[in-house]
Amino acid sequence: MKTETITIPKVEYKFLLEEVGILRNPKLAEAIAESDKAKSKGVKTWSLKV
Repeated sequence: MKTETITIPKVEYKFLLEEVGILRNPKLAEAIAESDKAKSKGVKTWSLKV
């Protein structure tokens, strides 16, 4: 398999690292799934603004 290098802005890289960290954390992933389930039932949930 050939390795390919790409260049992205540092801000975007930090954002992607944070996203991966969140998804790898079982408790946070469970909380996100629970929030999505609540939204589908019409419950108003918190909205994070980054």
